[in-house]
Amino acid sequence: MTTDTKNSAFKSMWVWAAFGLMALVFFVNYLFFSVAVGTSPGLVNEEYYKYGLQQNKIDKQLRTQSARGWQVSLDVAQAWQAGENNVIAVTVLDKDNNPLTGGLAEVTAYRPSDAKADIILQLEEKSAGVYQTPITLPMKGVWDLNVLFTLGENKHMLNQRVSITGDSVDEPSTLEKIVNFIVPR
Repeated sequence: MTTDTKNSAFKSMWVWAAFGLMALVFFVNYLFFSVAVGTSPGLVNEEYYKYGLQQNKIDKQLRTQSARGWQVSLDVAQAWQAGENNVIAVTVLDKDNNPLTGGLAEVTAYRPSDAKADIILQLEEKSAGVYQTPITLPMKGVWDLNVLFTLGENKHMLNQRVSITGDSVDEPSTLEKIVNFIVPR
């Protein structure tokens, strides 16, 4: 076999077409992956039509919230374990750094992958402008914390994503999931 015979495969249009097709597949997969990582969690809202009708009100609320100048921060533990008791604290200050008192604070903790695990909690005002509540998130993974602070007619929304580590309290093991899938109870 000569060198010309060995290299003749790379001169064929079909070999280059196969390499081109594989490169195209990898490129498209890369695009899908980068879009999936960089966009919203893709939660499905059961009442998407009503939500769509409300979008202008939500946009107006966000512009009003920005103009109001309130400083709302959500404090959570940095190393959060599944099943571990923690405290969520929301601090609310006006544009002059004075604490806002007498408001209502609510936190919704939801998992983008499991709507059944959603938790809604009311926070208590522990000191001037500081609202707290204990919370235990039962499953590891990504959780989104949505804060809604209301003072009179004024509302402020804040969202923060947290990652929970450790073993899930209520989540079955992989083997249990497989067995339950094969032999439903």
